[in-house]
Amino acid sequence: MTDTRFSDGSAAYEAQYRPREQRRTRWPKPDALSIVLFAVWVVGVLASTVIPFLIVPPTSTDPQAGDVGLAFLASMVGVGIFVGAGLGMFRHLRSQAVLVFALVPAVSIGSGAIILTATLLAL
Repeated sequence: MTDTRFSDGSAAYEAQYRPREQRRTRWPKPDALSIVLFAVWVVGVLASTVIPFLIVPPTSTDPQAGDVGLAFLASMVGVGIFVGAGLGMFRHLRSQAVLVFALVPAVSIGSGAIILTATLLAL
């Protein structure tokens, strides 16, 4: 014996239980300028974090003042690069999320560079 309450083939059943038709998902396709600006942003972040640590390691016990200043300068140049790229992405895409994406790392990396510089010069 089969249960025909839900599968009687009526139009009401078909309207209620058939799968809903959904539009195909269209994933965003970034344009070339966005990809280039993002690549510049990544280069700036790497330049502001990796290059200073190659100049003066954070575990250095007796760093030269000139090397510390050069490392700080390299960090600030990197911050300038990725803030510029982030602001360019913001102007291009008009998204506040991109603006946050540009400025929050700038504040954290910039303040970290100041703290590291002051700590290394105090040794």
